[in-house]
Amino acid sequence: MSKDYDQYFTTSEFAKVCGVTKHTLFHYDDIGILKPEIVKENGYRYYSYLQFFTFDIIAVLKETGTSLQEIKEYINNQNTSHFLSILKQKQQQLVEEQRKLERMNSLLLGAIHNTDLALHATYGEPWVEECEEQYFIATRLSKESGEKDYARKIAAIFDYCKEHHIDYDFPIGSIISKSHVEEGVYDPDYFCNRISVKHEGELLYIKPKGKYMVMNHKGSHESLPASYEKLKTYIADSDFVITGDAYEYELLSYLAVGDPDKYVIQIAIQI
Repeated sequence: MSKDYDQYFTTSEFAKVCGVTKHTLFHYDDIGILKPEIVKENGYRYYSYLQFFTFDIIAVLKETGTSLQEIKEYINNQNTSHFLSILKQKQQQLVEEQRKLERMNSLLLGAIHNTDLALHATYGEPWVEECEEQYFIATRLSKESGEKDYARKIAAIFDYCKEHHIDYDFPIGSIISKSHVEEGVYDPDYFCNRISVKHEGELLYIKPKGKYMVMNHKGSHESLPASYEKLKTYIADSDFVITGDAYEYELLSYLAVGDPDKYVIQIAIQI
């Protein structure tokens, strides 16, 4: 090699210094993002020391999720304001991604907790429980609601929570009004998701602090009325009266079992 090229890197040498393959450098050359400083007549390519800093710019921005096209535009118009704008944009994207990861972790922990409860639960035996105030995002169902409307209502809850950055439990629960429970009408009046922090919004539903008669039901949603009737009988026999709504919360649902007869649904009626 001519002495003039002693301070230049061959493609293999430059790839090793940068920690990438030669094919990556060939690709960067093809798209015009990092071309070798010298290309000899025989096709040999050489990179300069200063081009390592160009590669570092590419590597840093790529690590933040910046596309190669965006990086190319930045390199062609490199200035401090543009660089700051890219970093702020990517930092916001990372914040959003971190929120998604935290929410997913919360959902997984909740699912693990509920599944473990279901596996160790006693079924069909009511008990009295003191509950703190709890918060839900809830959508009201109409009398004409059918399966298609149910799906729309559930989707509306998810969309609302996403729009307002609300972390929620999964799966969906149900609320039945006090009057309907007393009348023996056990179709849900609301679909709901429990949330950990009170949200001041139109879909907020507050489960009051107080005493609840609770029972774990094992079986499909269609078989729930029998458990409600058993709970109501137990409430009356224990000299309690129903003072509020009923809340259904799935501990074991379609997510974990394929047979609806193996669902585990916790029912809580305020007394």
